[in-house]
Order: sequence, then C-alpha cells, then structure tokens
Amino acid sequence: MIVTYFRHPVTLWAAAVPVLEGIALHLIETVLCFVLTRLAIVIAERIVRHSLHARAMRLGDRRRDTLYSLFENVIRYTFYFIFVLVALSTFGVHIVALLAGAGIVGLAVAFGAQGLIKDVLTGLFILFEDQYGVGDSVQINGFTGTVTTIGLRLTRIRAATGEVAAIPNGQISEVINYSVCNSVAIIDVSIHYDADVDQACSLLSRVMEDMRSTTPAMVGAVHVLGVQSIQGTAVLLRVTAECQPNAAAAVVREAQRRIKVAFAHAGIKVL
Repeated sequence: MIVTYFRHPVTLWAAAVPVLEGIALHLIETVLCFVLTRLAIVIAERIVRHSLHARAMRLGDRRRDTLYSLFENVIRYTFYFIFVLVALSTFGVHIVALLAGAGIVGLAVAFGAQGLIKDVLTGLFILFEDQYGVGDSVQINGFTGTVTTIGLRLTRIRAATGEVAAIPNGQISEVINYSVCNSVAIIDVSIHYDADVDQACSLLSRVMEDMRSTTPAMVGAVHVLGVQSIQGTAVLLRVTAECQPNAAAAVVREAQRRIKVAFAHAGIKVL
C-alpha cells in the first residue's frame, strides 16, 4: 500500500487538495465569525453603557458601574456561546442533535454544577438587594478591599496592598460594607496629668472646627467628648467627627498633625 502511494504522488495530492481547501475555508469562516462576535460584543457593551448613562435611568455612579459589570459578563458569555455553536456548525457538527443531547445530559450535569448554579443565583441576589457595588470598600469572608468587578459567578476584591481575591458568590457568608453610611473619625489625644484640661479641650474644638471648614470629607458635626480615661500621669482626651464613607482614617491622620502643632504652640505637652 505504501509503495502504491509513493508511485502515484500526484493522485494522492489531488485527493488531499479538496480536503485542505475545505479545512482552510472553515478556518477562514471561523475567524470571520470570531471577528464579528468581538464586534458585536463591543457594540452591545456600548449600547448598555449608553443606556445606563441615559437621563431616564437616574442611577448613581456606584449602581451604574455595578450593573455595567454584570451586563458585561452576561453579554460576553452569551455571544461567546453563540460563537462556539456557529463555529461547530461550520465544521459540520449537527447543532440540533448536540443541543438535544445536551438536554438529555443536562440533568446529570446539573448535579455536578450545583455550586455554579448557587454562585449565579447568589450573584443575582447581591445585585438586586444592593449588598455592595463596584467601588465599594468591603470586607467579605474576612478579606478587606475595594470591589473591582461583580460577575455572575465571582466577586473580585483588590486589597490596599494590591492583592486581588476572587470569591465565588455562593461562598459569600459575611459582608461588611464600609461605603454605605458615613464613617466616624475618632481622635484620641493623650496629655500630661498636670495640663489644663479645659484649655486643651477648647483648643481641640478650635482645631477641629477649622479643619472641618477646609476639609470636604468632614460632613458632620465635631464633638469634643472630653476626658476619656486617666492612666497614671496621662489624661486621654477624645474628639469625634462625622466623615464621608472610608474617609475617617485620612481625617484622623490630618487631625493628629494639626493638633500636635497647635498643642506645641500652646505649650501643652502631648504624651
């Protein structure tokens, strides 16, 4: 048999040419289909983005980004699934029979995909209940960071130090959202026991009120609570200020700097 093929190379090549041409044609069709799929995804995402930014929607930036993140996932999954079906059809696979077989096998697969189904359902509940959104500062299952994406299956969170956690929605058991309500900055100042407490409290009030007038992150009243505790030769004073969500830490740092400078000028010793 091998000898026969080598004796008639022209015949062998003539038989292979139609096959190679057919494969090349199918590959070209698949590539064109992929390009059209990518174009359709871009157009669909732009339509969704434009719709979410329409005046009639009246959505906040946080809610808009969250919905766009979810719709983006749905669009990509849907169009890529259609692309796979069309690509298989191009190579002669009978899609109707394949889908019918998938329906028969679907029940068996569903038992093995219970985790995936749970992830998707939980993701929808997270969206509709507005538990958190893209850009929110949260703690989920003990991991703290900023929500970057909310998908049908995963929620991705980026920590302040750069780590990214991808948490399956179905495994989310505890959520703490730091971005929903205003935060409270708590500033503790420890002064010497012999210092004038009334003078120190008065100075604290002036410093914090001046800071509030120049700091947009401070949105509420300043409260000088006075003596918090007495420990040996130290008296601990406490002042609080209502701030925007996630702004308390920055306010505390700036307040401590200003208080240190003001107390130094007033001759009040800070411990």
